[in-house]
Amino acid sequence: MLNEERYLTISEMSEIHNITRQTLLYYDKIDLFKPIMVDENGYRYYSSKQIPILREICFLKSTGIKLEEIKEHIYNRNLTTAISLLKYHKENLENEIEKLKIAKESIENRLNIYEKASVYNNELNFPILEYFPERKVIFISYENEVNKEELHLTMMNAWKKLANYGLLPSKGFGTIILNDSIGKENILEGAGVYISLPIDSAEGDDVKVLPAGKYVCMYKYAMPYETSYLYNLLDWINKNNYEIVGDIVDACILDTTFYRNNQDTDFCQLQIPVRKKN
Repeated sequence: MLNEERYLTISEMSEIHNITRQTLLYYDKIDLFKPIMVDENGYRYYSSKQIPILREICFLKSTGIKLEEIKEHIYNRNLTTAISLLKYHKENLENEIEKLKIAKESIENRLNIYEKASVYNNELNFPILEYFPERKVIFISYENEVNKEELHLTMMNAWKKLANYGLLPSKGFGTIILNDSIGKENILEGAGVYISLPIDSAEGDDVKVLPAGKYVCMYKYAMPYETSYLYNLLDWINKNNYEIVGDIVDACILDTTFYRNNQDTDFCQLQIPVRKKN
């Protein structure tokens, strides 16, 4: 095609910018980037002078800026608007990076729990002493009789609270049984669910601190409201000259989603803070 100006076919234009013909067709459809002419046969042609515009569109899109924003900006751009657009998108990217960091840490926390699960099985129903550092949790009390439905519904309330901190439930969760309820007719009185928080997280009425120290622990296949395992461990503590110095943690290691044939039990660890009696 003879002309003083060099014209490029849609295939040539797409190849230069390493994009597909379909992409250029779509840009034409949404009035983002149109050919300079379309001949009687419907063939699209672009001017070489359009290359810088498409190059900038490709750059902005590669950074994640939405096509709607590019369309608003590209044909009315000046230095001020270009800086403003990039600064705005840079801030969005920084927020996304923080979210990705939290997601990565959450995955690492879950992996740490799951990778140790096979080791836990070797210690099933056997009391052991473990040291735990100080832990911070969201704590929500049960409002009704503790059963599977109440446990799940209360856990979701705690999950919503966790979202207020911009966190994911990955560091562990379970039930806390209050030390004050040991010896009562209903040992689950005042109990509730917990979800672990980073130790440097904010304080709040729904945040509880589990102190550092020695805990008598026991792994079990049982839900928190199945208290026979708890009473057996309390009996062991008494017989071995320990006293309880804090609230009891029933930590869920693997929930019912791991057991195809049994949806009625979790793999948990009872954790009871203790010290030796004088």
